[in-house]
Amino acid sequence: MKKTSLVILTLTAAASISFAATPKKAAAPKVIKATVPVANFNFLPAVVAEVNGKKLTKAQLIQKLLAPMGGKIPKGVDQAALKDVSNRIATQFIELNALLPVAIKAGFKPSPELVVKKFNDSLKKIPAVQVQQFKKRLAMQGKTIETFIAENKAKKAVQEQMAINAFIENKVKSLSNVKITDKDAKAFYDANPKEFKIKADAKGSMRASHILIKVEEKADVKTKAAAKAKAEKLLALLKKDASLFGELAEKKSQCPSSRNKGSLGSFTKGRMVPEFEQAVVNLKTGEISAVVETKFGYHIIRRDASQKAKTQTFAEVKDKLKAGLKQKKTQEALMAFFKKTITAAKGKNYIK
Repeated sequence: MKKTSLVILTLTAAASISFAATPKKAAAPKVIKATVPVANFNFLPAVVAEVNGKKLTKAQLIQKLLAPMGGKIPKGVDQAALKDVSNRIATQFIELNALLPVAIKAGFKPSPELVVKKFNDSLKKIPAVQVQQFKKRLAMQGKTIETFIAENKAKKAVQEQMAINAFIENKVKSLSNVKITDKDAKAFYDANPKEFKIKADAKGSMRASHILIKVEEKADVKTKAAAKAKAEKLLALLKKDASLFGELAEKKSQCPSSRNKGSLGSFTKGRMVPEFEQAVVNLKTGEISAVVETKFGYHIIRRDASQKAKTQTFAEVKDKLKAGLKQKKTQEALMAFFKKTITAAKGKNYIK
């Protein structure tokens, strides 16, 4: 699955760090009495980190770490987990205070307006299905996107992180002008033959693509009828020209598989809901189904040919390989920039 927008991730986290061991539930997790005394933070030095003349003290780090848990440590969190989270907080402190002055100097100043702009820009870029999932998570907390933005745009930490995010996005653009030639790609292809070998699909597996018009299983008759009508219209287009399947899946499907032109890849029996699986079984390779209803909504399904073992040719992977190498080079340049910036800011993490 394609990663969620950096902006949404930042806002959702609200510039905080929590324990990986803390269960993720719809409701706020129950705060349990600390199982590790604060005295067990003895692995922390008096000054945990410093950068640009600013210091993060042991007391400040403990406050940042425990604040999201109401001052108490969740059950099951041991000292190793405390050290891991402490390291992440120290690293975040260094990165924030090293990059923020550079971002501001480049014209990316923290502000409520920037938070609103970056969030709204992000919503336009991510798939509709992810937006709906985000709305549902907020609704479970009694919030809407509007109230969520209003709440976060006033937070200094979020404003600063958005300024850094905007700066980084701009920096990536400037670094991504690196040129990758066909010769570069061919050299990588020849040096890494195993990366281009594709295994055959498992015996008895199936392969399919679909277009999904999503609708809640408990939706009313009118809502379901409207969703089915959308699916029927798409099916009518495919009956005229089946080659449109990938394009329509990208533009209209409300499943994350839309990013792969609707392809669900290979799957074995029992992996899909019964109605979907039966429809695939009844199709011949390349054939497109009628509209199929499942608990997820209405599907138009195409059965795809099983994958045989093969080695991809250079011609097949050249464009994708060049794009990947360009992204890798850009990432390396960005990491080098971060390291240089942190070094110039004399950033140091004293946790051992």
